[in-house]
Amino acid sequence: MDRRDFLAVGAATLATTTLGLPNIVRAQTPQKILILGGTNFVGPAVVSEALKRGHEVTLFNRGITRPHLFPSVEKLQGDRKPEGGDLTALMTDRRWDAVIDTWPEHSAVVEATARLLQGRTNYYFFCSSIAVYRDFSKPGLSETAPTYVDDPGWYGGEKAVAEQLLADLYPDAFGVSRCHAIFGPNDDGNAFHYWLRRLATSEEVLAPGTGKDPVQYIDVRDLAIWILDSTETKRTGIYNTCGAGQPIIFKDFLEGARKAIGSSAKLTWVDADFLRSEQEVRSFSDMPLWAPLDEDEGFYQISGAKALKAGANYRPFAETARAAWRWHSSYPFRHTSFPLGGLGLSREKEEAVLNAWHNRS
Repeated sequence: MDRRDFLAVGAATLATTTLGLPNIVRAQTPQKILILGGTNFVGPAVVSEALKRGHEVTLFNRGITRPHLFPSVEKLQGDRKPEGGDLTALMTDRRWDAVIDTWPEHSAVVEATARLLQGRTNYYFFCSSIAVYRDFSKPGLSETAPTYVDDPGWYGGEKAVAEQLLADLYPDAFGVSRCHAIFGPNDDGNAFHYWLRRLATSEEVLAPGTGKDPVQYIDVRDLAIWILDSTETKRTGIYNTCGAGQPIIFKDFLEGARKAIGSSAKLTWVDADFLRSEQEVRSFSDMPLWAPLDEDEGFYQISGAKALKAGANYRPFAETARAAWRWHSSYPFRHTSFPLGGLGLSREKEEAVLNAWHNRS
């Protein structure tokens, strides 16, 4: 699995701390919020945060994914698929104070709902991705870096086109969050799951490189807080929401996860060239989330300075790791084995690589 595919599927530290940033002034009056989706991964976190704040939530979705969630919330049923969709339930004169759109791709679908609701909402928030950026060769990408807005037809391009459509339709009333990997409860992705399961069930875990390569992520609950803060304050514009300050390095990422879940596994760090050249172990796919600096230096060094200045807060990595493992160790995942979804090594391959490393002359 390459980086493009991972970002599409993901729509997924001891050095990461909660920053002492200015408090957001939240709305004093409950708002009527329409959430498009709301029952998969990002959606439930957003709905839970909105309800906690006392807002009146309406969901619009197919009624298929986890329909048992939020039984007290109003649910409108329809389908946003690109062809043959059904938006009838939204074709009324109802108004909402804000719309939150967690749709993962297809700019035409975003455009359809955005146009339909134009004039009936005061704000439109869209969850996007750092996949919109054209070039990860240099660190420090900001929100002004070139995107794939003129290259639709795939995940990153469709996200970029959707962003531009919203900027045109809601120039003073749109918010966009460009996310990196998202971790936390309800995550059906396999990347973080691979490392957590290996750490929890192995005596020795193969770890890639020197441990100095970076990783960026956001806890889904922190993303939900950012989205609701944006919705309440009508924060306009595009923001990279990819973690606090400097990225966590891979050593702190794995050691932090190991300690957080109470694992006694030994991490064996194996030279990157030995892995890639001699053992044919691929970065990012066989070793999920590992993007060596000599391949894409900027991939995990996106600048989140604008969001931090605007009040973004990120919880400690240990809290994210514990919550993610509670989810991934629950019943649906108990018999999970890797590789899965193009990510991870089989135990047999991992053992063979470790033996080769230990027995090298």
